[in-house]
Amino acid sequence: MFLSHADLDVFADASGDRNPLHVSARYARRTPFGKQVAHGVLAAVAALDEVAARPGAIHGIDLEFSQPTHPDTRYDTVLSLDTDDRTRITVLDGDVVCVTVTLLRGGVSVGAHLNRTPRAEPRVVTPDDLVPGFAVTGPYGPGLDALCDRWPTAASLLGRLPLTCLSWCSFVAGMELPGRDCLLNAVSLRLRPVESTAPLALSYRAEVVDFDPRFGLLTSTAALFGDAVTVAAATIETMVRRPVPGPSADRVGELLPRSDRLRGHTSVVVGGSRGLGAALALALASQGGRVLVGHRGGPDELAELAALGAGLGGEIVSCPGDATDDDWSARVADTAGGTVDLLVCSAAPPIRPLRLDPAGLDRVHDFVATAFALVSAPLAGLLGAVDKARGRCLVVSSAAVTAPPADWPHYVAAKHAVEGLTHWAAARHPDTEFFVTRPGMLLTEQMNTPNTRERAIPVEPVAVTLVRRLIDPAPVTNRPEYVPV
Repeated sequence: MFLSHADLDVFADASGDRNPLHVSARYARRTPFGKQVAHGVLAAVAALDEVAARPGAIHGIDLEFSQPTHPDTRYDTVLSLDTDDRTRITVLDGDVVCVTVTLLRGGVSVGAHLNRTPRAEPRVVTPDDLVPGFAVTGPYGPGLDALCDRWPTAASLLGRLPLTCLSWCSFVAGMELPGRDCLLNAVSLRLRPVESTAPLALSYRAEVVDFDPRFGLLTSTAALFGDAVTVAAATIETMVRRPVPGPSADRVGELLPRSDRLRGHTSVVVGGSRGLGAALALALASQGGRVLVGHRGGPDELAELAALGAGLGGEIVSCPGDATDDDWSARVADTAGGTVDLLVCSAAPPIRPLRLDPAGLDRVHDFVATAFALVSAPLAGLLGAVDKARGRCLVVSSAAVTAPPADWPHYVAAKHAVEGLTHWAAARHPDTEFFVTRPGMLLTEQMNTPNTRERAIPVEPVAVTLVRRLIDPAPVTNRPEYVPV
């Protein structure tokens, strides 16, 4: 199974599920996934399109989502069960199960529906909204022609109305309950007999059954009606993501009193738009400095951080672009006026679990190469400017180099490579002082899961500890010097 970004747009238009995690690269970049995630129902449809399952009427569909799937990644599709009453298809990433699709066979009459425009923007709910009995309603019935043309085998296997009902489940989860912050866990869809020769005007009602705020687990039931007759009923299980707020300027100011120690000095933070990098930018700005922040978004993406930096007495300047590109370093050096007093390398690709097996090897290689380039390219392009200022360079590594997580071989390898490069640079650039730090699990969107959120530590005290050392005039004791946090 292979999905393109264009496929995500086709499904979004057909189903009405325009959740930004699926359709907005900019939004998805700031989530724990770091990139767009394929709609779970789309992955199921695409898997069905590849399997030569027996034809026949469908009265139910069960979906289980164990791991997210992404566009531009190839997955294996396996027909794991095919009997008279059910068919099961599994989507695999190597030996890891991502999606399980079970079709329940049995006769259900097929009806047509009218095209009706559902809501266009995803609902944003709070935990206080998600009380049992909270319900939403609306019309449904987007056109499926493009969807059927793109995945004709799946459309033929399911039938048009079951495909509509399955798309509706995606819409309910991604646009209504819980809406924007949805991660789909499971769907149990049951179809009802339809006896109508005229196209049906579809509408729906979805209701909260249970919500566990600690883990963000939401169970909803939903019914799809055609002219007041129930067409389908579904139970939908999701996880409600809780976005991590950006670093607090007030907290940085409490931990590190404002000063003018960096007034007239220029710092560069590579990867400074969020998480630890953003907290480092704020801490440097609080000392009166000018901070050039490298990031992948547009210039307006840094507006809020720049305002916080100004409130702390410094200046934060947006330097958008790809830090692995030589031209980016040249532009930053020019903006800095040819000298850089402090260079902070904090950028890294999104971290997702990978295994060192044939299925994941290309992604391991890509991650290591990108992570290394996000440090090596800025060092190559900017160390001359740091040498000129007899400045300092901080490279952010990770505690994972000494306690390797089981599913992070790519991350561990990349951080070891980055530290090795820093040792080489420290030996070859005696006019620059080098620091390496190995923070543990930090409370950022990268670590924003129910299991890690409770154990992760805030970024502000870590950033302040690092900046205190960077502005401390005491010379380094080793090359490079490790800064504990």
